[in-house]
Amino acid sequence: MAQYKVIAGTFHIKGFQPDGDSIRFQANKQEHWNFFTWKTAPDKAAKKKQLRVEAIDALETHYEGYYQPRAFALAALESLLDLLQIHTVTYSLSMTKVVDASDGKAGFIASAAVDPFGRPVSYVFPKDAKLTDGAVMDSSQLPVEESINFQLAREGLVYPTFYTTTDRVFAEKIRAVVARARATKRGIWSIDRTADFTLWDIRTLQEDNLVMPKLFRRLVFFFASYSDFGKLEEYMKKQRDNLTLWDGTKKKSLADLMTIEGRRLRMSTPVEDILFSPK
Repeated sequence: MAQYKVIAGTFHIKGFQPDGDSIRFQANKQEHWNFFTWKTAPDKAAKKKQLRVEAIDALETHYEGYYQPRAFALAALESLLDLLQIHTVTYSLSMTKVVDASDGKAGFIASAAVDPFGRPVSYVFPKDAKLTDGAVMDSSQLPVEESINFQLAREGLVYPTFYTTTDRVFAEKIRAVVARARATKRGIWSIDRTADFTLWDIRTLQEDNLVMPKLFRRLVFFFASYSDFGKLEEYMKKQRDNLTLWDGTKKKSLADLMTIEGRRLRMSTPVEDILFSPK
């Protein structure tokens, strides 16, 4: 059972490019980072660390110069900021960078590991969460329902995105609220098209079809690399995702879950049933 280090600190967005599952965090006590194994010394020494917010994936507000439907992408970001009590935000004209904000608000993270990019894989909590700075807790003790990860999933503002390393106890709880959000068509689930959509061009992904962000990112790379749409299935099969489904079935890539017929893409496997291998 994974052990989670609870760290008190402050959240920061000014001068950065946050989105609904991405924000910077500065610990009150730098020595708490000794709990983790770091790939590089600079990652460990950095004061304001980029977090990888666990178990959720928000719509892209900026990715390789592209974005997903902005109303829902910004809804996730601004809900995250509101839950952290960061209420005053000024964006750049392109809406990709925060140029001013009333940030530095207090809160907690709980993390069991750091990813290869030096990002603590974290559950994010507001300052009033019943947590103790420096505590080490397992999944039976950590109040995941109080996490912002859980709250964004419950409100249908983000996609559930699990890895083989995601704690199954927490994943089960998030799956349950996602099921309710989908059933009531809350938030993104009112217009989600991941299961069945027609893809004409990159504009289709930015303006018309709301799909899970991992698939969006794959398709952005496809359009950047290929001029022949007929190569899409071949391209998707080259992506070695090494997936595990919730029932334990192994799949090589998202292509194994998809049917591509001309411009129509279908994927019958629910997003929350897919476990990605961390890279």
